Amino acid sequence: MLFPFFPRYRFSNPQTEQNVFVTRWSYLWAGVFGFFYVLFKGMAQRALVAVFVNATIVVMFVGLTGVTSFILPPRQQFMVIVGAIPVLIAIQGTMMVNIVRDGYKKRGWRIRANE
Repeated sequence: MLFPFFPRYRFSNPQTEQNVFVTRWSYLWAGVFGFFYVLFKGMAQRALVAVFVNATIVVMFVGLTGVTSFILPPRQQFMVIVGAIPVLIAIQGTMMVNIVRDGYKKRGWRIRANE
């Protein structure tokens, strides 16, 4: 099961008792929208790190496309690229959620893993 790889979080502000939740669906949205997800969660100061992660994922995808074009026939290259897309979305989603988690931690918010 994939659930251990995508933990849910609840961030609580100790002064205002405001809560922000990260659900398992958040990993998909973070993977698809990248640094926009980080901005949406209120982490503007962490946006530069998120842009770097987005750029790294794009370079990985372009590199995969380039390398496979030299060593694989077109049909197999297509299958590798189609298979790589969900993996890259999961990697980017996890990294973006970690950026948000670390941002709330630096702000002094309480972090609870919801199971």
